[in-house]
Amino acid sequence: MTILIVDNPFEAGTDLVVSELVSAGVPVFRMDMAEFPSSLNFRATFSQWQWEGVLTQGERAVDLTAIQAVYWNRPDGFRFSGLSAADEHYARGAARIGFGGVITSLDAPYLNHPAKASAAEFKPRQLQVARAAGLSVPRTIVTTEADAVRRFSRMVKGPVVTKALGAPVVAHAGGYEVLYTREPDLDALQGVELTAHLFQERIEKDFEVRAVFIGDECFCVRIDAASDQARIDWRSDGNSVQLTPIETPKEVLQSLQRYAAVMDLAYFAAAFIVRPSGQWMFLEANPSGQWAWADSVDLPVAKAIATVLEGWCEL
Repeated sequence: MTILIVDNPFEAGTDLVVSELVSAGVPVFRMDMAEFPSSLNFRATFSQWQWEGVLTQGERAVDLTAIQAVYWNRPDGFRFSGLSAADEHYARGAARIGFGGVITSLDAPYLNHPAKASAAEFKPRQLQVARAAGLSVPRTIVTTEADAVRRFSRMVKGPVVTKALGAPVVAHAGGYEVLYTREPDLDALQGVELTAHLFQERIEKDFEVRAVFIGDECFCVRIDAASDQARIDWRSDGNSVQLTPIETPKEVLQSLQRYAAVMDLAYFAAAFIVRPSGQWMFLEANPSGQWAWADSVDLPVAKAIATVLEGWCEL
């Protein structure tokens, strides 16, 4: 019985999960896709029903048939140095389909399977599924037209915010820029026409919530922001926020369970705004959202993930 951990080596939450599993005496094999094939190798043969073979890295090895559960989070991509651009493109594709194909075809449950997590990243679908699951969602527009954004603002009769649709970090020549949620200048929307952009009505908030869904449970932390900047996006001014574990309302938990069933996810981190009226408003759900910053005795996320993985091994 072994749990396969697939992640980059610098994910704090995964370190906590591994620590919980090791403390419970559960064997773990941790790897990153970027380690293949420089230090991570494999062989796999398809028998009648499943892939049989072994993963090896230095002195460590694990039989593929011994893997009873997979924790897949944020592994780095394949890396091939010293190759031409054409050869690197081919090698990356072969690694993805060959090595990645075997790792994603194991006869074991995944938290989460990368194909399911990838499909669940699309924010427009998140809003649609969340609303069908019974959650309230903000009015939203996705467009390349500046005039459409201005018409949308008049329609909602209030300010709007914009948030990243893709990776929230952009690399520039001078460094990295984090794309936090912000209020756009509706008179200066140049660049909207270059690609898809998402705009939402700005919801009046009492506080925000990060809801970490695991299995059928939900661990919620209340986020109170003290600065104007943090009240738009608390991540932009983390020093001004206060975190407090809170209970998940029954109807919200039931809706998140329906959301998880449709998306076929065992884990995700959802963002909510709680209005002064007490209404919970769903914003988005990250299938590999970070949570280590919220893990505590009162919010035992790492232990809950480890418990689910260990339980799968005992089935």
